[in-house]
Parts: sequence; C-alpha cells; structure tokens
Amino acid sequence: MTSPNYETMELDELRQYMLTYREDIQAFHVYVDRSKASGRMITIDPTDPQWEANLVQRIESQTSGEANK
Repeated sequence: MTSPNYETMELDELRQYMLTYREDIQAFHVYVDRSKASGRMITIDPTDPQWEANLVQRIESQTSGEANK
C-alpha cells in the first residue's frame, strides 16, 4: 500500500482521512501543523493571567469574520 500525499489534500479532506485512519500519526501531525498555520486551531497559555480574555477575543474575532463572509 502506498502512503497518501498529505500535502495535496485539502485541510477538510485531511481531517476526514485522519479521523478514518486514526493510527496514522504522521497524518495527525500534518493536520495539526496545517490547522495551526491556517488559524483554525487556537492555542492558549494557561500560565498567562489574561488567557481567558485573549481566548474570548480570538473567538469573537473568528466568529465576526465568518459573519462577514
């Protein structure tokens, strides 16, 4: 069996592949990296006292951006 080319997959296609083949750790890593790069994945620093306010602001900016589409 040949390995799929993750780089040619759309992000949603890669997500579906990863969910179907959960044991494919390489696909998971590629998905996480591409999700972060595209802004789909929000990360927080729990040691930052402002983490909650920053998270709310990020969510609000994402949802207002989707409403303008």
